[in-house]
Amino acid sequence: MIRDYHTAEPGRFRERPDERPRRASKGYLGRLAGFLLVVALLVGAGLGAWEGYRRLIRMSYFRVAEIYVEGNLQVATDEVVNSLGLAPGTSLLEVDLASLSQRVMKNPWIKEASVGRRLPLALTIHVVERVPEAVFIADRRYLLSADGVILAELDNEDLPTLPTLRAAARRRVRPGDRILSSEMAQGLAVWRQFQLANAVQGERAHEIAMGGDGSYTVNLGQEMPTIRLRAQNMQEQLRRLGAALAVSGRSLALFDDVDLRFRDRVIFRSLGGR
Repeated sequence: MIRDYHTAEPGRFRERPDERPRRASKGYLGRLAGFLLVVALLVGAGLGAWEGYRRLIRMSYFRVAEIYVEGNLQVATDEVVNSLGLAPGTSLLEVDLASLSQRVMKNPWIKEASVGRRLPLALTIHVVERVPEAVFIADRRYLLSADGVILAELDNEDLPTLPTLRAAARRRVRPGDRILSSEMAQGLAVWRQFQLANAVQGERAHEIAMGGDGSYTVNLGQEMPTIRLRAQNMQEQLRRLGAALAVSGRSLALFDDVDLRFRDRVIFRSLGGR
């Protein structure tokens, strides 16, 4: 009689436990360990290369030695350079050029700025400055650029030969503020168009005040009348003014106030009620 060694039951054999899964498990662990070793070596090599690169770019040979500024007339060169905020020993290869450009443009006088590298050891800054377009009166007197940026506060002693744009209501502003509302843009447009108009050739706007109803009052200065008009169709309004003066045969200086806001007539108010 044949007995099973493991079950002691006649006529049946029982195989020994299969050792193949255990061998497969050991092979998988070996491959995993090898993979992790390769990853560790690659990471170590990468960190070593990065550290070597950092040391290379921070060598004294690559330190910024000179900074050139181009295009500046209003802003001093030293002021532009200082706005970069570069620490001593900064590497030419390490600086973020876009970030430096943004720092330069924090100055309200600078409209555009670009910073570039000039190898081997220099940076170049090219700027485009804003130009004063008018004196803006809010709570105080300020220089205003064509794109509506407050450039600087004016002292009482400063008397720039620029037209004055007066806000409809007192408001607090400071240099760097952008105040170009649609009303402000129209006010600047009124000044530009008025300067080009033929109807009052030879006269220059001294002050333009913005009215609450969307109209504007142009002050031509001492011994000259004020002119009230709308921003729309200004050329037509000034054409009608020229035609009315030609018909009356009188000089503009003889009037105290002229109202052009109406489509079908020009209203004159004479000095002393004449």
